[in-house]
Amino acid sequence: MTSSERASAAMRGMGLTMPSAAAMTSTARFTDGGAYKWEIAGAFDGPSVRAICGRLSEHGLRLHQVTNTVGIMRYLDEEIVDLVAACTEASVQLRLSAGPRGIFDIGGQRLASAGVAAASAYRIRGYAYLTDAIEDVWHAIDLGVRGFIVFDEGLLFALHTLQEQGVLPRLHLKASSNMGAQNGAHVRALERLGADSVNVQRDLDVAMIASIRAATTVPLDIHTDNPAQTGGFVRGYDVPRLARAAAPVYLKTGNAAQNFSDTAPTERERELIVHQLRLDHQQLQRGAPELTPSDTPEFSEGSHS
Repeated sequence: MTSSERASAAMRGMGLTMPSAAAMTSTARFTDGGAYKWEIAGAFDGPSVRAICGRLSEHGLRLHQVTNTVGIMRYLDEEIVDLVAACTEASVQLRLSAGPRGIFDIGGQRLASAGVAAASAYRIRGYAYLTDAIEDVWHAIDLGVRGFIVFDEGLLFALHTLQEQGVLPRLHLKASSNMGAQNGAHVRALERLGADSVNVQRDLDVAMIASIRAATTVPLDIHTDNPAQTGGFVRGYDVPRLARAAAPVYLKTGNAAQNFSDTAPTERERELIVHQLRLDHQQLQRGAPELTPSDTPEFSEGSHS
């Protein structure tokens, strides 16, 4: 047995396998039988959610999840309440991100030029900031939010533990792509820490994603396109393959239409987001017409379910 064969055998013993090309079709689905949901992520507020959902409905399409990546502490209470209301009106799941992450506090990681420094810049530093992040989530819960995107494994573990202890209500916790999950073992570890969905690294090919799907049952989040800051990938022809391999999957679309900032997308950017989702839907209809969307929300705002 060669060294690579030995490692492969050990991986198989853990239930981590590399699917063959013929096996890169997931049979797993959301609870209502749908294979995919459409998601947008960025600095979305109530008015932008209403505008995007309205434009999509004109084309017979619907949005399933909005992830606001700016941070709870960067919004007035009234703005969060309005965002919750907008998502509730459209039966859209909402996930907010906690702060203060390393990009906000006084740490220098985000200022360093080396890639290894930037990779950890989103983590939460020290006891006080972890406490603040938990309070940030707690405050959003008081305002009706039940879904969160988490950038730090320690915060994920803490929130999950507080749920199990009954201190916090039932939450829905997504592991951010900034955690860098790129293999099945990493995704499993995040699942055990409390993630109910995992946003995998943005540049994984279909075979890599299929191997992750074989290792876990949680929904995966996959970017179908990216702004220049995160690679600029626009994976149009991959969309049907991604949906087949990763189901149940959140297809994150419209990122290439936005600049990462704390401000809501402009009217022009909103139109480009809608256009990108329509492009991805068109490719999905052409390449995987047998797949249907999951239109049943997994959770709703203010819900303890």
